[in-house]
Amino acid sequence: GMTDCSDSECCSHPACSEHIMCLSSNDPVEVLLRKQPPSVTASFYQRVKFLIEENSVQSYAHMDEYSENLFWSSFTP
Repeated sequence: GMTDCSDSECCSHPACSEHIMCLSSNDPVEVLLRKQPPSVTASFYQRVKFLIEENSVQSYAHMDEYSENLFWSSFTP
């Protein structure tokens, strides 16, 4: 039969496993539940960096492109 990778029911088909319409991100809540919570004194960057860590929410992000220093330098005049 025909396989339509735009149909979510076809995402389990080998031909669609890498199709853009079948890629999904991890649930941020599930990712957070697997990690130790940041301290109450953690910076904003430290609290949200879980989004870009390996095997996390943003699968296309590269940790080496982000750093806390770069983050804060964007706020200084």
